[in-house]
Amino acid sequence: MFRKTIISFVIFFLFPSFFFSQSRDELILKGVDHVYKMQFDSAIAIFQPMTDADHRDPTGPFFLAMTEWWRVYVNKEDHWNDDNYLSKVEKCVKLCDEKIDENENDDWPTFLKGGVVGYRGFINAIRENWLSAIDDGREGLNLLQRSYEINPGNKDAIFGLGIYNYAADYVVNRYTFLKAVLFFFPKGNKELGLQQLRDCAENGKFSKTEATVVLCFIHLNYEKNYGEAIKYASKLVQMYPQNPLFYRFLGKCYIGMSNWPMADSVYRFILANNDSGKFGFNSSYVKREASYYYAMSIGKLNKLDEAYKYYEQAYNISREIDKDGESAYQVFSALGMGVIHDQKGNHPEAVKYYNRVLEMKDIENSRETAQRYKDKGIR
Repeated sequence: MFRKTIISFVIFFLFPSFFFSQSRDELILKGVDHVYKMQFDSAIAIFQPMTDADHRDPTGPFFLAMTEWWRVYVNKEDHWNDDNYLSKVEKCVKLCDEKIDENENDDWPTFLKGGVVGYRGFINAIRENWLSAIDDGREGLNLLQRSYEINPGNKDAIFGLGIYNYAADYVVNRYTFLKAVLFFFPKGNKELGLQQLRDCAENGKFSKTEATVVLCFIHLNYEKNYGEAIKYASKLVQMYPQNPLFYRFLGKCYIGMSNWPMADSVYRFILANNDSGKFGFNSSYVKREASYYYAMSIGKLNKLDEAYKYYEQAYNISREIDKDGESAYQVFSALGMGVIHDQKGNHPEAVKYYNRVLEMKDIENSRETAQRYKDKGIR
């Protein structure tokens, strides 16, 4: 699972943004704003007329594909929208190819094709279609670089290169097993990548929000710089309170900072929206994640009975949805239930859960921890 996340991040290096006339700029920004707000029908109502107005222009199909991409990504464990998304990608690629055949120095369709292929690569990585993911990543990067050569003033292409520069450098230096994957890719530059991303987050027009998302993701998951990550997460939640992904970022920032009262508040909010069936919050995977971190937070606040309840909920959901053996959530929820029993002074009952962990997949030294707690209790 960890390798999958890293590879996905390598593939996920293109966040497209664009150059149009001023009136069209505003229209597209409005549509993109709807996407971030999870108002997908409203976004389509803007992007579909672009497609209908000029059947040879790949712009409308590109944004329609990206709207469907967000439908997939916000509930990425569910495959229900994959075919619809991929069909829209194919249409966009076809139109881009026709434009490039007419004029190989046209940076716009080159840029659009690079973006849509790069995003498809990310979905292929999520679905563990590794060869397709790597091919899409390589092709997307080459197209982006070509677009930037044609039009060096394209700040959004610089943004895409910034993501690549960070990812390639970070991965090669930390995860040697991926060196072969990136052998045919250009060498990255981590510090340059971060600089390019910050520039876009502060000064970009179309890429500003995307750069903020990526900077939050990087500092949260790879740099482990929670103080920096929370700046971006808080900004995103303030801008788009309808977007569940940004609340999940924020909650994990508070967990990383051991700010248990604030983590408690965020995960209670996520769980309440899950119970109400709000789109993006309503999947079993989101409920499992929120239940686990809520249990961790309130356990630290000494609300032991409630913490046990939510560890148990996360554990039971994991038992239902884990397809390839125990997930980290299943393992550490079982460990958490054992710890709660120990905290309440019932070590014999805690040992039952520690034994359960010892029978599960070993994730981040979970067996060693369970054995230590079993032998000596928690200290």
